[in-house]
Amino acid sequence: MILRFVISAMLAIFALSASAQPVQIQIAGELAPRLDNIDRAALKGYEQGRITHITFHHEGFAGDDANLFRRAAAARERQTITERVRNINHYHATQAGLGMFAYHYAVDKAGNIARGRPVSLKPGTLSTEHGSGKRADFAGHFAVVALGDFNHESLTSAGRLAYVHVMSEAQRAYRVPTANIQPHKHHAATSCPGRHILEEEDALRQMVLVYSLQAELAARGCLKGGPDGRWGPNSARALKTLQRNAGLSRQDPDDAALFALLDAPGASCR
Repeated sequence: MILRFVISAMLAIFALSASAQPVQIQIAGELAPRLDNIDRAALKGYEQGRITHITFHHEGFAGDDANLFRRAAAARERQTITERVRNINHYHATQAGLGMFAYHYAVDKAGNIARGRPVSLKPGTLSTEHGSGKRADFAGHFAVVALGDFNHESLTSAGRLAYVHVMSEAQRAYRVPTANIQPHKHHAATSCPGRHILEEEDALRQMVLVYSLQAELAARGCLKGGPDGRWGPNSARALKTLQRNAGLSRQDPDDAALFALLDAPGASCR
């Protein structure tokens, strides 16, 4: 009887944790554009619980007319990230049936970061499942979009670092395994986030992990300077020092090392 009660209690706790709304992250320097025309009715059923995946997207461009793309890209470049997010939100809310801006965060080429839909709502999409006409479901996903069309463009250094920064904040907040940081195309029949970002897929994933470790090391006084997503001797030395100081088992710069740090929030080099 006691064992049955314990098992029932554990299952109830697991169900509660799985269904609880994820905490909204806040990123230093983020912009919060005012999003109008939100379709509350369309957002019913978009509520999500625990974040298990991080998905990266691009804004894209409809069609393959090079001249039209250049004109559209030039017009986009004249807009601030706030203006672009608000314009996309207007389309997603009033025409696409997605309720509001489809992504949780957006980044631009200059490295600016803007907040989109609440993390308590799963990302919106018009894409379909692989081999099916059924709408893809992104429940449990945190979504970030790079503004631009990366079938035609490449990430700038500032844009790449902002992209990685946002994914790192989500990885640490929601404890997402690095293997679960994936492009939109991994989950749906789409070319998103564009061929130039897809060429960097593995490198981006590794940069997120490294950035996450560096951010933890810097916050604990172990690493001078800000994270840059590139592992080197200084980062390795800082991790080794913190692991020794906190009595943590020696780990390479991998998920095990990151989650060990997250499980020891009081560990520091101070």
